[in-house]
Amino acid sequence: MDGAVPIRTFMEAFVASEVVLLTGSLVTPDGSGFDPLLFDKQGTLHVAVFTDPSRVGVYSQQAEHQIRWLMLDVLRRVPGGYGVVINPGTSLGFEISPSGVGEILKDFAQG
Repeated sequence: MDGAVPIRTFMEAFVASEVVLLTGSLVTPDGSGFDPLLFDKQGTLHVAVFTDPSRVGVYSQQAEHQIRWLMLDVLRRVPGGYGVVINPGTSLGFEISPSGVGEILKDFAQG
């Protein structure tokens, strides 16, 4: 085995995983107050998501509160026209375009 994981297997695990988001204000149980850390990638806003609290680094100075959600729930809450950046500033990072968010939801969101 070469250590490669089929993309579908990776994505199924990814959307089911718990991730960390940074927010500038406290979030209430109903989700209000969510003010996520955003990055402008060539004119398109991307919500910052971290796969582990240890990857937050200096970004905690920009948005001091952390919340944890399942990645699929994050994708469901991303506004239209926004993308997602995973682990920004790390070698383990990648971006999901706004259209990619829609495709993932179409392929992996049940119901």
